[in-house]
Amino acid sequence: MYIRQRMLTCGHQIINVNMGLYSGFSSPFKKKKTSKSIEWNDSDAPDAKGKFKELSPQSLANWLIKTRKGNLSKIISSLNQQYVFNRGKNPSYARKMKTTMNIVRKKLGKKKDE
Repeated sequence: MYIRQRMLTCGHQIINVNMGLYSGFSSPFKKKKTSKSIEWNDSDAPDAKGKFKELSPQSLANWLIKTRKGNLSKIISSLNQQYVFNRGKNPSYARKMKTTMNIVRKKLGKKKDE
């Protein structure tokens, strides 16, 4: 194994860097499939194709109930995903997802904490 230490300057800080050539190195990102490996499964719900942004909360709730066959878990999961990924960079869109969640719960007769 060959290791060389090198000093790099980054602004006013000095960073110690180890550079080397590793034999038999295997990437942790390239794992072999085993019998317990998770398989990719596509959702049976149709692609939204921009409907989350285009439709009003009421219309989006109706569309989700129709396409997800009234399955509250699937609907809330997809809305929650949109909420989580957008709450920081697009708060108005995230509020729209929360509003849509409440409309769906009301239409399907479920309270928030059930």
